[in-house]
Amino acid sequence: MQVRSASYRDLSQVDSLYRTTLAVEEEMSRQLAAAGPQSPVPGAALARAWSILTKSLSALMPLADVGDQLYVAEEQGRIIGFVQAEAATGGRAWQVLNLCLDPSADGHFAGVPLLQHLFREGLERGVTRFLVRIPEGHPLAGLLREEGFQPYATEQIRFRELPKPPGRTSSPWLPARREHLLGVHLLYLRTAPHAVAAIEAPTFKQWRATFQLGWLGRLDARSGDSRHYVIERGSEVVAWAGVRGPSRARPTHLSMMLDPREGELAVEAMHGLLGQIPAGPTICLLRHYDGELARAAVARGFEPVATQLLMVKDLPVKLRARRPAEAKRALAGAMPVVQARGAAES
Repeated sequence: MQVRSASYRDLSQVDSLYRTTLAVEEEMSRQLAAAGPQSPVPGAALARAWSILTKSLSALMPLADVGDQLYVAEEQGRIIGFVQAEAATGGRAWQVLNLCLDPSADGHFAGVPLLQHLFREGLERGVTRFLVRIPEGHPLAGLLREEGFQPYATEQIRFRELPKPPGRTSSPWLPARREHLLGVHLLYLRTAPHAVAAIEAPTFKQWRATFQLGWLGRLDARSGDSRHYVIERGSEVVAWAGVRGPSRARPTHLSMMLDPREGELAVEAMHGLLGQIPAGPTICLLRHYDGELARAAVARGFEPVATQLLMVKDLPVKLRARRPAEAKRALAGAMPVVQARGAAES
């Protein structure tokens, strides 16, 4: 088995393998559709939402990046697995976007080599942290745990087909500016449990690279397909929202934070944000500690689709070892002091 960087020649096999691994999700959708009223989401809506989230390879990583953080396992000329990652702002963290394995026995044994190759490639580029979002109960969750990934939070995916937004109404949200970044960081520290913040935000720089995988590195609302909004009370940021615009292959994505002391603002904040986005399928991602926002999302018709585990793996930092000559010189410099001390004592 050979594990290597992907090339354009591999794309057809990668796409074919990607489609093959959808059988489990499609079967789940059929079962939910057959459940009728017992299903938390209509089967068709779930199938569409989940396919938009996880079945659009080109939406996850532009083709220009193929071969950069896309690695394949090849056995006798056949692709039997691939792993795909996205770099966060700052380059110290990668998020695993995809780990697909052929359902054959060969594919079963490709998971560990692919992940190990990803870790080595990342470490060579200074990456020491790897993150992954994976549905609870997914068959690959056990493999990720065995390879050192540890869950630190959960995130609920909620879905809604938004109607055409009403006419412009007053909203508490303001476009975020770069000078709001520190205020958003302080809001995060007031919002996230200590155990979560200890992983994502040991430093301000680490937080920027890890939280929402670099969304905040693009806080300039004029750049990219992300828009950021804040709500202020005096000079303090009490709410933040990130909106990633839709494309042909993905829906609008929403993510929000709300100061726990401002719970009564949740409904107004959710209503005002939905007035800022276009009609169409919309995904709202909220973490397990975003209770007030989750209730506000339910009130606006967002239905739960799935719960994801947020997992992290940290690699030990490689320290540059001294060359033998350097170590000998350092030792020689210390020896006279030791000898002189011994002579005086004797």
